[in-house]
Amino acid sequence: MRLTDGSRQARFTLALDVTAIAVFIAFGMKAHADAGAASIFLRNFIPFTAAWLATAWFAGTYRPPTPRALIVTLLIAIPCGVLLRVAWVRSSSAAEVVTFMVVALVFASIFVGIGRLVAATVGARLFGDGS
Repeated sequence: MRLTDGSRQARFTLALDVTAIAVFIAFGMKAHADAGAASIFLRNFIPFTAAWLATAWFAGTYRPPTPRALIVTLLIAIPCGVLLRVAWVRSSSAAEVVTFMVVALVFASIFVGIGRLVAATVGARLFGDGS
């Protein structure tokens, strides 16, 4: 089973979603004065992206991209990404983890949502027929 349905629109949407996760990570690092270190970026980007891609594969998020699949992916992948990151860093209390999950879910949803608006509008112009 493939990650996307093979259409250009689905591949474009996937690329924008991963870009949105990268932007979410970069904004979070800047907000926490962690900006600049590639290793810190990767420490955050890898668990969130791994959780996103695994969830998207299981949920069929890009076969084809739908709002329902996006919501399922957000609600599963972002909390899983938080847990993977916390396990990697080993530095958070339970209360901090819950707070991190809520904040991450809100801000990741905003950035991915913006990416999805771009995918829908620009993708429709670029790929018109949905392929």
